[in-house]
Amino acid sequence: MGLQSLVVAIIVILALFVLTYFKLFRKPKKIQKIWEQIQVGEIRNSIRQLKTMIIKQGGPVDAHFLLAECYRREDNCQMAIVEYRYCLKSKKKLFIATEKDVREGIVYCAKKLGKDDEVLNQLYELIRIDPKNDSYLFEMAKIFYKRGRIEQTVTYLDKTIKVNPAHADALSYLGMIMYHANQIKEAMMYLTKAVKYDPRNYRAYYYLGRLYMDGKDFNKAITYFEAAQRSPYYRIRCYIQKGNCYKEMNEFNNAVEEYKKAISSATAKEQNLLLLARYALADLYESRGKLTEAIEQWESIYRINPNYRDVAKKLEKYQDLRADDNMKDFLVSPLPVFEGICLDIVKYLGYDVVDIKHIKSSVTNIVAVPRASVMRNVRGNRVFIKIYRDAIPLGLSAIKNLMDEAKSMNCSKAICISPIEFREDAKEYAQSRPIDLIGGAQLSRILKEVRG
Repeated sequence: MGLQSLVVAIIVILALFVLTYFKLFRKPKKIQKIWEQIQVGEIRNSIRQLKTMIIKQGGPVDAHFLLAECYRREDNCQMAIVEYRYCLKSKKKLFIATEKDVREGIVYCAKKLGKDDEVLNQLYELIRIDPKNDSYLFEMAKIFYKRGRIEQTVTYLDKTIKVNPAHADALSYLGMIMYHANQIKEAMMYLTKAVKYDPRNYRAYYYLGRLYMDGKDFNKAITYFEAAQRSPYYRIRCYIQKGNCYKEMNEFNNAVEEYKKAISSATAKEQNLLLLARYALADLYESRGKLTEAIEQWESIYRINPNYRDVAKKLEKYQDLRADDNMKDFLVSPLPVFEGICLDIVKYLGYDVVDIKHIKSSVTNIVAVPRASVMRNVRGNRVFIKIYRDAIPLGLSAIKNLMDEAKSMNCSKAICISPIEFREDAKEYAQSRPIDLIGGAQLSRILKEVRG
């Protein structure tokens, strides 16, 4: 009886040994081999092996984890999450991974699928496991920022920095938030630290540029925007902001160039930035009286979004100009052609040109005499004619200066020509003085006569 019991005990011990061996050594060794295959990119073959193993052996938990890893590498994130969740629900212990690995896998896939609630849930658990992991804390902050929950965003950014004071991304996010909250000193502090710890933190460069631009230090702002524009995300924004800086500095050509860079660089995904750049360029053209160019930008915006800002009203305001080809020629023709238009206008008014000077591409000065007197020395009949191409409403100051110029040229009369109507104070001033104002509709009629 004793011998029989001993034999039974030995058999039981051997069975347990064999079971333990297969459970703890043979199976993990096979799993480890498949894991090595996955890591070198043998995904499809690994999936077949894992599915076979799951069917034959009743679903070892490590096989499910590796299957999840395979799906993740194939960007099949939905199926990967299913397998990761199986691992979390299973009571069996993983040999080649930890709970942390599984939850990190779910975070990766849920982010890909845009499932922020799932990401948050897993991050809460990961922070419970590893409360001083700055990556988890920063990810939490970004999700709260995306949802507009600024107070919670700042809380987790602060936690991130407490764990890692040199976390440049967290510092730049805080700087950005402080900038929008008009906390200038705090914003400057965080952003400066961000570029100190990471010289390639383009968000920090961009908002430092915004800070200096708001402070009217445009040259320094441009320097920071040029650093930030290396980032594809900030490139178009930087072109627009540099254009705004040059506009404030009255550097018209540089501003136009930057806005045009933004327009040419914009992709279909950046339509809002494209519209913003076109609108800024149109506004700049309008401020300089370049209405044909401004209308071109407004029309481009209108084709994309008819309801964008006040574009429809702008186009309605300048409807007559848009339909008037003669006026367009007057505004944009090259200088030799424009000079011919000027001579035709002067002739139509009954004068002959004595002298013509193009002060700049948009302003021309002409001294003329009545046609019957062109061959005679009749100084008292000399007329000073100033022709503007920029569609800027001229007021009292401009007309007073014109009268002074006429006197200095020994002209007894002045004529001012503009593509749009004069201001009321200019019209009142001219009523009792030897000056004729020709603008807007009147110029359009004259151009139709001489050009059509």
